[in-house]
Amino acid sequence: MDAISASSFRLGLDIPMERIDDRENRLGPDDVGNAERAPANTITATLNQSLNAGYLQHVVWLRFQTPSPQGHTDDEHLWLLAQPTYLDHVTLYQQSEKTGQWLPQFSGDLVPFTQKPNVRQHLFKLSAGKLALVRIQTTSATQFQGKVLSRQALEHELAATERNQGLYFGTLFALLAGIAAAAVIFHAAALRALAVLGLVSALHLVSVRGYTHLWAPPQWTEWASYAVGVGAFVIAAAVAWQIKVQLTDRTRYRKTGRFLSALTLLNLLCIASVPLNFYGSIAWVNLISLLVCDVIATALCLIALRQGRRTAQHAVLLLAYGLHALGGGPIALIMVGQSRWDIDATTLWQTELLLFIVLLAMAIFVGMVVRYRQAIAAKDLAIKRLAESEQRLEDRIAVRTAELSLAQVALGESLESERTLRHEQRQFFYMISHEFRTPLAVIDSAAAEQQEFPSLELASQMERAAQIRRGCRRLTSLVDSCLINERMDAAGFTLHPSPVVVNDLMEHAAQLVRWSPKHHLRLFTQAAPHEWICDGMLVSIALSNLVDNAVKYAKAGEIFVAAKKNEAGLLEFSVADEGSGMSLNVMNKIFTQFERGDRTDQTRGFGLGLWVARRVALLHGGEIDVESRLGHGTCFTLTIAAQRLAR
Repeated sequence: MDAISASSFRLGLDIPMERIDDRENRLGPDDVGNAERAPANTITATLNQSLNAGYLQHVVWLRFQTPSPQGHTDDEHLWLLAQPTYLDHVTLYQQSEKTGQWLPQFSGDLVPFTQKPNVRQHLFKLSAGKLALVRIQTTSATQFQGKVLSRQALEHELAATERNQGLYFGTLFALLAGIAAAAVIFHAAALRALAVLGLVSALHLVSVRGYTHLWAPPQWTEWASYAVGVGAFVIAAAVAWQIKVQLTDRTRYRKTGRFLSALTLLNLLCIASVPLNFYGSIAWVNLISLLVCDVIATALCLIALRQGRRTAQHAVLLLAYGLHALGGGPIALIMVGQSRWDIDATTLWQTELLLFIVLLAMAIFVGMVVRYRQAIAAKDLAIKRLAESEQRLEDRIAVRTAELSLAQVALGESLESERTLRHEQRQFFYMISHEFRTPLAVIDSAAAEQQEFPSLELASQMERAAQIRRGCRRLTSLVDSCLINERMDAAGFTLHPSPVVVNDLMEHAAQLVRWSPKHHLRLFTQAAPHEWICDGMLVSIALSNLVDNAVKYAKAGEIFVAAKKNEAGLLEFSVADEGSGMSLNVMNKIFTQFERGDRTDQTRGFGLGLWVARRVALLHGGEIDVESRLGHGTCFTLTIAAQRLAR
């Protein structure tokens, strides 16, 4: 064994030490240093390994005997080099040979840098062969790994450590620079998320290793200490966000993506616990978050592999998150004090982090390469198919050219046939208008005369006359709907707007209710404007169709007809009944041409009324809406905009 290794001793392994828990923060070095004065129940154990106690709310003391290495002189000092660097307060006590007083040496990331040695680790001067006490108070995980070194061994240890850290951080930041450059070049969201995760992790490592405290101005000592806790939560948030971007965006796993977003937000909110001094109480949140993220990512990768999607990329991702889970599990156990492994958790995490980022970058680039190859293959296939299509097109051109001449002749014949058919159709509707209206006018006139000059059976005669007039109006409405539907299909159709008295429109339509023995009319005209510029004939037909529907389909009861000018400046007619209502499925299709809803077994019709009414509303810049519930009646609302008078 050489001289350097012979003067290097590890606390807990080479040098046994006692752990003393000061739960009430009332012990001093005299109490701890004197075994007789120390309360018996405060000594937890004699440690044969490094201290690893998890997140505690009280002070922990360590008591050990400083060794006297062979060949060591009394005028030479030994040194205690300890980590982790993120402990808040670490104080070492040894008794003075002259006065017997306990002399303190201070360290910790809440201690200003001017009050401790110029290194980022905890460094204390020791006198050989004497009792040493270490007081640890921190909101972070309570850990303590120390080495007792000679001066030569200390210089060798610091040089080797900083050399290794320099190589590590140089490699890590070079890797991150490459990922960031690729993210800018390829505009890939997954690369951007990975660059953010890598940068956040690297900065957290800088804080955990004590570089932030080493470089920060004295007035920023407290904030440099906060950086460790803040970084822990930010890393958990970045991991969740990175998994969301890489594995759930633009997929069917939307709920999983929302859960990962919530996990990201939770960890960002937990950052407030650091300056508010209750970080130790909720530090488990980031540990659990990382574990949950690894489980989710692993599950998504396994599902993708089972489905055969991007096999190579998801295989590398599975390896990455599996490694992250395997490395993160021991680290989490160490941080909460449930592991007895005598290893440096930060070194383990550094190694795992570098491999994790490398594997994630490999997975992303593998996916990009696979997609690029697929795009090249698709392009080659498209070019091949294009060439085949061109050949087929040339073959068909000759055939189509011959067919075109025949099609031209057939088209001319079809057009002539269409003109003839349309002419015959118009003649048919003109015939209906003439043949239907003449007898209907006679019937209506006779019924009106009978109603005006009733016989002795007055009630019966008037009721029959009302039925005759209502039937005539319905037939007239049918004819009007057929004719107006044909008219609106004509190429040169235009509205014929003119000032129309709104009350007259409502009275004309409401007359159908007055003639019905089953229904009672409730007419509301107070809020209606006096006149409205519209195509009076069309609006009258549309409104009559709505009222006629209410009379036909509603059970006995009241029918409400109202008009008003709504907030949008449109004239709004509403027709409501106390019928059995309609289902949502019926409401979705009743405005379709020739659709009669689900009452075809009870009431006959041609399905033109609502179709024509809606077309009239649309031509006037309005719409028809329906509100209905089964068993609670139906309300139709017809809105029309005011038209401009033709000049």
